[in-house]
Amino acid sequence: MFKHKRRLFTALLALFVFPLTAQEKAADFPFWYIGIQGGVPFGISTFSSFGAGKTRAGHDFGLYGGYRFNPVLSLEAQAAWGRVNQSTQDCCAPYWLGSDMHRYEAPVAGLEGWHYAGLKSRVATQRYGLQLNMNLLGFFARTKDSRWSLDISPALAAIGTKSSIRTIADGSEAVKGNARWHLAAGGNVQAGCRLTRNLHVGIYSGVACLTGDAMDGLPEYRHKNNFIWESGLKLGWTFGRKGKNARQTGVSACIPAKEEVPAVQNDAEPETDAPAGRAIPERAKAEETATASVTTETAEAAEVSFPVIYFPFNGTEVTVSELPKARRILGILNAHPDMKVAVIGWCDTKGSQEVNERYSLRRAEAVKNWLVEQGIEASRIQAVGKGSDHHAADANAARRVETKEQEKEECIQ
Repeated sequence: MFKHKRRLFTALLALFVFPLTAQEKAADFPFWYIGIQGGVPFGISTFSSFGAGKTRAGHDFGLYGGYRFNPVLSLEAQAAWGRVNQSTQDCCAPYWLGSDMHRYEAPVAGLEGWHYAGLKSRVATQRYGLQLNMNLLGFFARTKDSRWSLDISPALAAIGTKSSIRTIADGSEAVKGNARWHLAAGGNVQAGCRLTRNLHVGIYSGVACLTGDAMDGLPEYRHKNNFIWESGLKLGWTFGRKGKNARQTGVSACIPAKEEVPAVQNDAEPETDAPAGRAIPERAKAEETATASVTTETAEAAEVSFPVIYFPFNGTEVTVSELPKARRILGILNAHPDMKVAVIGWCDTKGSQEVNERYSLRRAEAVKNWLVEQGIEASRIQAVGKGSDHHAADANAARRVETKEQEKEECIQ
């Protein structure tokens, strides 16, 4: 038995340690998901799972499915079936339950009955409900794309219960309760982690407060509580994630194979045939004239060199320190209105190639989106994710986006 428990613990530990080697989950929103869940419920009403004799845990198994709209919100439907076990609380142990389903202070002559202390309640449950998940990590730029999630989840459900009151001594049924339906309101706290592109695991804990009669089937007296508290595990599968990032993964983009050469420098004074004594234009005007002249004469003859934009670890947005480089790229594209380019994203070697390909594409998309926001036509820019760069000098040099001019003759594979 000990060996089996140790193996199970090792397997569960591996599930949580494995994703730490990847950079991030790189989710594409929106998407659908489905999964299974199982938990341990505890019920508190007239009887309680935390009874006078011992704690009586139940079990629960269910299915769930939902739709995630963005990094913050998702809507989820659930269906679950299980059982809640309860027994008397210390304060109610002296009471006596008659076969007529009334509570008495002492046994009644001529009436069959049982002391509360010798009874337990077994409640079969079924639950159908909706819950709204709000991922707190999705509110922050640094964590909205993280593989981890931390959800606060208000929920509404219809819960059906059917109690069976049994004796503790031999487990025989003393009173068979009626089936009841309750409207329940409550919520969960959930922590989850995406293990792969599609597989995710999580833990949850929450409470559902039931309306109506007590779930245990006993006559109410001192205790008005009627709720179920449950903790458990969830295992889910994501599908239908076909956003624009996913569609562009692996798409070829044309770039030149030639080596880059330094950009043309335009800080020389233009030549002039003005006679002696004629006023010389101001330097700023001369520089503008020279820039326009050189651009016109060399646009087709000279190859342009683009700066490389670097990203911090787990970063997918162009940082303030790299904006001057982005503006240089913008200036080149404005000066060459017919030029088309490929922006190529890279990652370091931390994490799997599959995850890093998506993550590098997000970096390329960040540069493309910035340029498009500044007025460059989206059709002029092709975003490509190349994943891990195993040849970079170090991790800082690997996390980058390169910009290259497209040519019809050669393409990125």
